[in-house]
Amino acid sequence: MTKDGGAAPRKAPKPFDEQIQRIEKSIQERSEKRVYQLSLWSDAQRGVPNEFVRSALFPAIPANKARYLQREVLFSQEGFRIEFTGRQLTQSDLDVFEGIMHLGRGVQEGGYVEFTAHGLLKLIGRDTGKSQHEWLLNVLQRLTATSLMITRDNHKVYWGSLLPEGAANFHSGRYRVELRREMLQLFSRGFTLIEWNQRRSLGKKPLAQALHGWICSHSPHPYPVTVKYLHDLTGSNTKDLKHFRANLKAALPEILATGAIKSWRIDTRDKVHIERA
Repeated sequence: MTKDGGAAPRKAPKPFDEQIQRIEKSIQERSEKRVYQLSLWSDAQRGVPNEFVRSALFPAIPANKARYLQREVLFSQEGFRIEFTGRQLTQSDLDVFEGIMHLGRGVQEGGYVEFTAHGLLKLIGRDTGKSQHEWLLNVLQRLTATSLMITRDNHKVYWGSLLPEGAANFHSGRYRVELRREMLQLFSRGFTLIEWNQRRSLGKKPLAQALHGWICSHSPHPYPVTVKYLHDLTGSNTKDLKHFRANLKAALPEILATGAIKSWRIDTRDKVHIERA
């Protein structure tokens, strides 16, 4: 009330952008105080950030067809953008990444995942001979050498390599990889659980593996998409869409046989309909 008994004038509301800034600052402060930890999942599953299986980050290509990319914008599902520098990764590289994250379940940011080359190779279903040890070292170095930037609405979500830092004792075959805060934040935004036995049964079938990961990231079912969309999403190097469509018709029954899906069909508009199990 004023001295003369009148109603006190209302305070002018703060500008909308000032309120947004205050909210963003509050969110940032809470995020800075939070200690991130890699989630837990069952031994029968593998966890991977949604962005990795909803993009062409791990394309369905043979290792000998991988190219070196410089700040290449990879095809990705609408809502985020991935810029990549390094030698193209493959589905086999994804096996290694998933295996390391699997061993790191429950580890907090700044902690380390320790493993032997022999143990990791067995975990991902590979042979354990000398050539496979060399192969694994090459993959670990490739995952470290990549530069990946993920953005949403022009805001950085992740920027760095997939395995930022590690150590190795080549005599004992022991490795140690650090789990950085940024990677665990990426998992905290949302991750996909891959049924490992299903994926492993699709070994040496990169298109089926890439499709399987994308399918697993949608619940209950993926929206119908065009054959061209899946061609771009899987990073296929099959140039002729007619040939890719034939490859797709071969890969989907393979996924059906794993029990991951109940049915699939391609309609007259060239859209792929998939029903998850």
